[in-house]
Amino acid sequence: MSKLWGGRFSKEGMDPRVMKFTSSLDIDRVLSEYDCLSTRVYTEMLSKCGFISGKEKKELLDVLDELSLKIKEGSLPLEGHEDIHSVIQDYVEKRAPEAAKKMHTGRSRNEQVVNDVRLYCRDSIERVKGLIVDFQRELTDLAGRTMDIIIPGYTHLNRAQPVLFAHLVMAYVEMLQRDLQRLEDAGRRSDISVMGSGAIAGSALELDRRFIAEKLGFRNISANSIDAVSDRDFIAELIAALCFIAVHLSRICEDLILYSIPEFGFLEVGMDYCTGSSLMPQKKNPDVLELVRGRSSRLISALNSLFVLLKGLPHSYNRDLQEDKKPLFESVELVSEELAIMAGLVRTVRLKKEEALKMLEDEFIYATDLAEYLVRRGVAFADAHEAVGRIVRHCAENNISISDMSVPELKDFSEKLEEDVYGLLNPETSIGNKRTAGSTNPEFVKKEIAGWKKRLKG
Repeated sequence: MSKLWGGRFSKEGMDPRVMKFTSSLDIDRVLSEYDCLSTRVYTEMLSKCGFISGKEKKELLDVLDELSLKIKEGSLPLEGHEDIHSVIQDYVEKRAPEAAKKMHTGRSRNEQVVNDVRLYCRDSIERVKGLIVDFQRELTDLAGRTMDIIIPGYTHLNRAQPVLFAHLVMAYVEMLQRDLQRLEDAGRRSDISVMGSGAIAGSALELDRRFIAEKLGFRNISANSIDAVSDRDFIAELIAALCFIAVHLSRICEDLILYSIPEFGFLEVGMDYCTGSSLMPQKKNPDVLELVRGRSSRLISALNSLFVLLKGLPHSYNRDLQEDKKPLFESVELVSEELAIMAGLVRTVRLKKEEALKMLEDEFIYATDLAEYLVRRGVAFADAHEAVGRIVRHCAENNISISDMSVPELKDFSEKLEEDVYGLLNPETSIGNKRTAGSTNPEFVKKEIAGWKKRLKG
């Protein structure tokens, strides 16, 4: 086994327990392709700057190309090494021993691992963004095929006003777009090359930092070597963006769970995304939705653990930072899995129009429509709100509906109420009367769906 440090330390090697305790291979094997790529570019830079010969460059690049294939095939032996950097160094040393001695010239693992993680973050952000767009497409399709479904909208988990189900689904699309924008924002701060920063103070060797950045596709280089090797803000920001996605998915799941239970009953999730009970034969449990909801706690915990890890660290690099990658990798994989499974799940969602309409027979849900009716007839909103509130109380106390009251009875509460008020006690009229942009009016919702379908095309 090759180590990237020695000289001062005994040739006998470290205590095996220390080796096991300090090894990060179980986690940072994820970075193997990125570390191999970075080492390849670094080798090219060393040649360009005159630190290795053309022959040494070719020898090293040939071995690194061979190594890259083994990594892709999953056939690279990893056991017995301290970290992924040591694995790669050892592999090259065994095949190009003299040239390999120069491969690490001017380079520290402190900067190396940061650059690897930045490359990982950049690719992961693009992957998650693609999954968000896939999910948005499925949601937009769901909205399009359920434009005829009106459901009770809820505030405080109480029936509030009628809304198109499609309007609710498009709210999910808007939420996810903010998630995508947060990922893009985090991506800008990940897209920085730190190579050339050394362990803390930079290098006395004339290394071409911009060459490395350009070859690896980074948009810029870091400005301060101390900050470069100790900065983990970009990881925290990415996990925070993933937390928002997880929380939004959790809220979507909660809606779908609620609306699918018999007490609501106007939505059904396909059997492929539900499970049964080991005791109760009748059960159809929304376990996928519940697990997505429950696992949001893991993302929040990951962000919290990283903040706790960082909060007391002196500058610059400390071995504590080895622990930054597990919460990152797990968060990326979990959110990726959840977005993919949710995209499949929403394709199976079916709405029960008649069940939804039954819930809309509760005429109190049209109270706001009555208040706005009075406002259009010149009544101050506060007075209109008071009058309709008293009508609702009267009906509740007498166990009747608003439509059970005669016009003269209604006029006891406001002289402005006329025969046409009964026409407002209807879900289609309620949503059709909405005038503000972004409202649940079918025309606005159709335009929103059409706009998003155009935006998501491709």
